[in-house]
Formats: sequence, structure tokens, C-alpha cells
Amino acid sequence: MNTYKPQHRWVQCTLLLNCCLASLFMVCGVSHATDEELFEREVRPILAKHCFGCHGADKQKSDLRLDFEEGMLSGGTRGAAVEPGNASSLLLEAIRQKGELMMPPEGVLSETEMAAISRWVATGAVWPVYEVKPLPEQEHLLEARAKHWAYKPLPKSVPPIIPEDDWSQNDIDQYILAGLNTAGLSPSPQAEKRTLIRRITYTLTGLPPTEKEVNAFLADSSVNALEMVVERLLASPQYGERWARHWLDVVRYTDSFDSRATAQTDTIEIWRYRDWVVQALNADMPYDQFVKMQIAGDVLEEDFSRDGLIATGMLAIGHWPQGDADKEKMVTDIVDDQVDVVTRTFLGVTMACARCHDHKFDPISTEDYYGLAGIFFSSSILPGPGMKTEGSPILHIPIASKETLALHMNAEEGLETLRAERDAVLTQARSAFSSRELENTDKY
Repeated sequence: MNTYKPQHRWVQCTLLLNCCLASLFMVCGVSHATDEELFEREVRPILAKHCFGCHGADKQKSDLRLDFEEGMLSGGTRGAAVEPGNASSLLLEAIRQKGELMMPPEGVLSETEMAAISRWVATGAVWPVYEVKPLPEQEHLLEARAKHWAYKPLPKSVPPIIPEDDWSQNDIDQYILAGLNTAGLSPSPQAEKRTLIRRITYTLTGLPPTEKEVNAFLADSSVNALEMVVERLLASPQYGERWARHWLDVVRYTDSFDSRATAQTDTIEIWRYRDWVVQALNADMPYDQFVKMQIAGDVLEEDFSRDGLIATGMLAIGHWPQGDADKEKMVTDIVDDQVDVVTRTFLGVTMACARCHDHKFDPISTEDYYGLAGIFFSSSILPGPGMKTEGSPILHIPIASKETLALHMNAEEGLETLRAERDAVLTQARSAFSSRELENTDKY
């Protein structure tokens, strides 16, 4: 029985036409995507394997970089490495190794690799550029950072101009007077000289002025008498001792941890850090250097830096469990403590809560936390975590140069030799004495 119906052929033709049109649209629509796919799947791995080592971010032989599009097109001392669509591009001539320039130096690329690069250049040398967008959960952090006053650059400020101002002596006074006027207040009367020297001396040194210092200031009628007192106090050792206490409070300084009451597990030499802070203040060390030395003083200089090593003692001051049952957690707790003290001290924010979740109030993510933690995980204040149920020893590093340590070791070896010679002489003398007196034992 013939069941053919004409409308069925129309359906078949329509479906076939739709398939052809869809195929055509797909081919036209993904031609550029195919070029990107060619680069990502075949070309970029070849460049990374054979080219980036000498023409990448770390090294640029012949001033050529092949790890990004602009570097490839601008080229180096020989000119552009790639000219899109040009089969005679310098890169292709080099990998064919038939002329003066033969790359890569370790050998000829495979036929498959050469074919991929040739096809890539012939199709326009497409180098995909991707727009990096923050994750949705990070967008609020970026917005908060942009709006928060603490993360904005400091603007230049012009001191307020106050009509009929005969009180201000400097720019800071102008700000103070403006604030007083806004509050409807007037400046306090000028303090007498005896009160003034007591205030300044207590503030800068934490000590009262001596009778001699007070009398000298009272007798000094020069215009810069007060300035000279301030300069004298700033130059005194007591200035550093007084103001170092504030910094030591910030970094949670302590001479010793009661729970680590042994020479191996306690920071018994941390007093050297305390003295370094005092000396840094008294020496007017620039603040940026003061910060750098405490975070990375042991690696700032190629040669040995005694002060740099001592300054990093700040990172060994902390409070964490000894890891009697969980040494791995102890190591992460140490890093957490270091992240906490560094961010509190130098940034004025508490970042430690981002160990478990994005910060609830400040624009700090967990990713930010572990980015910083990774730096501290790559270093250690312990020679090793130690055995479970036992305390963990603190890493002790000699604060001496390699040359000094070598001299010390040589001296120790010399002393050992002398001790051995001494012991041999004493042993021989005792033996001789015993032999000599043995004959006289019958007399006793």
C-alpha cells in the first residue's frame, strides 16, 4: 500500500534547509572563536614551553617578549616577531631553522607544532584578550574600598584662614583655632614657663625635668628657648625609651612567654628587638625603613644584616598553642598570628577574621587573607613542628656574619684541640703519680 504523502517531502526539505542554514550560521559565527581555540589549545602551550623562558617576564633576550600580544607585534632588536597573515614572519623563519636565526635553541619543533604556529599566523595571529571581572561576591568589597575614607589617597589640605588671627604660630595652630571657633571656644591662656617645661619633658621622656633644667629654661629669655629644650629632649636616650613603649604595646611585646619556660621554646633573646626599636627611634630612622626591616629585614640586603635579622623578631612574638596534639594547626595558628600583628600594626585593621569568612565590616576578603598568609607560610620561626605531646622549639639564628661564624668555629676547634691536649697531659700526670705512689701504699 502506497502511504506516500506529498506534505511529508515538504517537511523533509524544510528540515534539511534549516540544518544547512544552521550549519552555515555556525561556521560563520565561530570562525573567530576557532582562532582563539587554536591559540589557547595549541599555540600558547608551545610558546610557553619553548619561548617564554628566554622571551617572557623574567628574561628578554634581544629585547623580545613573546608572552603578550604587544610584545610579539612590536618585537625586539630584530623587529616584529609576528606579522599577522605573513608567512615570512620572523617567528616562522626562526622555527623553520633554515637561516641564520634558529629557534628554539634546544632543537627543532615537531611537524605538528610548526603546523599549528604557521596556521595561527596565517589566520591573523589572534591573541585573545579577556576582561577580568570580579566575582559577584567580591563586587561589594571593591565598592566598599572605593568609598571608604581609609583607602583613599590623602588629599592636599590648605590650612583654614581665620580673620584677625593673632594666636596661631603655625599651620597646625590654624586647624586647632578653626575647630575651637566652630565649637564656640577660645584658646587657653599661654602656660607659664615652669609648667611648659614640665609638660614637654614628661611628654617626650616620661620623666620630670631636673631642677637644673628648669632653672636654665626660666633664665633663658631667647626666642627659641622652648625649641632648644625640645631638641635636647629629642636627642636624649630617654626619648627612644619612652616612645618605644607605645610601639612595643602595638606589636604585643613581651620579654618571655611563661608557657615556654625553656631556652629552646621561649623567645629568650627577644630583648634585642626591644633595644632595636629604642635605637631606631633615637636614630630618627625613616618610617618606611622602620616598617620594611620588621617585615623583611633578613632579606633586604644580599649581605648579612644584623639589625635586619633582629628587627624581624617582631614576627616571633605571638600567642599560639604548642600543638601538643595537632602540629599542623599550630603552624597555621602561627601564620594567623603573624597576619594579625602585621595588619593591625601597619594597616590599622583586623584581618584575622577573614581566615574563615569575608570580613563583616572592612573590605577584606578571605582571598586577601590567604594571599598574605601564603607569604608567611613560605617562612618559619620554627626549625620544625616537633613531636606531638612535646613543645615546639623556636628557631634560633646566629646574629653574626658567615665570616664571623667561621672564625668562631675555627676558634672552637682550636679550643677542642687544646682541651684534648690538656686532658692527655693530665691523664698522663695522674697515671705517673699513681704509679709512683703505689709503692708507698704499704706505709698507710
